[in-house]
Amino acid sequence: MGKGRNKNKDKDSYSGPARKGRAPEDSDSDDSVATHFTVDEDMRSVQGDEGEDIDSPNLMDNLAENIENASHKNISIRMAALRNLQVAFCSQYIPEFVIKWRLTLIELISKNLRKTDEEIAISAVLLALASLQIGEEMGADIEECLSTLRTLVTDPSKSEQLRSLCALSIAVTTHVASINDESVAASIKSLRSVWATVKLTAHSARLYSTSLQSWSLLLQDADGATVNSAFGEFSKLASFLEADQLDIRIATGEALAFLYELGSQSRPGFRLPNHQQIVELLDSLCSDSSKGKAKRDKRAQRLTFRQVYSSIVEKDTPSLTVKFNREALVLDSCASKLLYDVCCELLHGGIVRQLQRNELVRELFDMGPVVEVDQHEKVNKFARMAALDAASKHRNQVRGKQRDKRNVVL
Repeated sequence: MGKGRNKNKDKDSYSGPARKGRAPEDSDSDDSVATHFTVDEDMRSVQGDEGEDIDSPNLMDNLAENIENASHKNISIRMAALRNLQVAFCSQYIPEFVIKWRLTLIELISKNLRKTDEEIAISAVLLALASLQIGEEMGADIEECLSTLRTLVTDPSKSEQLRSLCALSIAVTTHVASINDESVAASIKSLRSVWATVKLTAHSARLYSTSLQSWSLLLQDADGATVNSAFGEFSKLASFLEADQLDIRIATGEALAFLYELGSQSRPGFRLPNHQQIVELLDSLCSDSSKGKAKRDKRAQRLTFRQVYSSIVEKDTPSLTVKFNREALVLDSCASKLLYDVCCELLHGGIVRQLQRNELVRELFDMGPVVEVDQHEKVNKFARMAALDAASKHRNQVRGKQRDKRNVVL
C-alpha cells in the first residue's frame, strides 16, 4: 500500500462556529465581565514601543471620537470605545483632555453604571482612571457615581469579580478625588460591610482582599471617630488569619500591619487590644511547615508574615525599592506599600508610565517633579540592548561549539 498524502499539510485551520454543548475548560461565569486585565494585552497597540506623543492631534482626535462612540446604540461599538479610553488613560498622562471632557465622561460613566455588568465593570475602572489623572478637579459631580458604586459593591446578587472592581474604583476615586467627608465615611462603611460579611471561599478571595485593601486605604482620609471604630476590628481580622485561602491570610496580615502603623502614628504607645493572640498567630504563620499546603504557598506566606511580624512586634517596617529607568520608588511604610498595591491593581501594565509622567501619582508617593528623559538617551539604550543581544548570541554560539561532542578537546 503506497503512502497516502499528509492530510495535515497545507490544511487551513478550522474557522467555523464553535461546537455547541461544551464550554472551554477554563471558562468562568465571571468571564463575561470586562475587566482591567485586558489592559495589558491592548497596551502595546496603543502606546507602541515608546508610546504615542500626547500632544499628537491624532491621539486627541481618536480619544474624542471614542467618547462620542461610547454612547452609541450598538453595544459592540460602545464597548470598543470604552476599552480604548481605558487603555489610553492607563498608558498616557492626559489631564488637559480629561478636564476638557470631564462632565461628559462623568455623565457617560453614571449612565453605564446602570447598564449591563460588562459596561458597569469597565465604567467603574474608567472612573478611577480619570480620577487618577486630575484628582480633586473631578469635582462634586462624581458623588452620584460613588453612590451607585456603593450600592453595587454591597449587592450580593452581583458577581464577586464585578464587586471587586467596584471596590477598587471606590477606593481610588474617593482617595484622590472626593472632598466630601460624608462620602468618605459612607465608602468606608460599605467596604467594611463587604469584607466583614463575605463567605470565605476560593471564589470570593479576591473580593475579600480587594474590599479589605480599599477599606484600609480610605482610613487615611477618615475622621477620628471612624478610625477609632476601625481599631475595634482587630479581633475580627485576627479570625481571618486562620482561613484556608492563602490570599485571604496575606491580605489580612497586611491590613493588620497597616492598622498597627496607623495607630502608632496617631497614638503614642499604641498597643493592639488582643496583642498577644495576634503575635502568637503571626509567629505560627511565619514558621508554618504543614504538609497540606503547597511549597510555593508556604514560601509566600512565610515571607509576608515575617514582614508583618517585623512591623507589628519589632516595629521595623521592611523597605521595598521599585526601580524604573534612572528613578527609584522607595516603599518604606505599610501605607505606601498599600497605595502601590492598589495602583498596580488598577493600572497593571501602565504603572511604570504613570509613575514616570503622572504628577498626581508622583505627588502621592512623594517622588518630586517629573524627570525628563533625553531622546538621545533612549537611542543609546536601544543601541546598548542591540549590542548586548549580539554579544549574547555570539557567546551562545561559542558555547554551543564547545559543548558539541564532535569537537575534539586537546
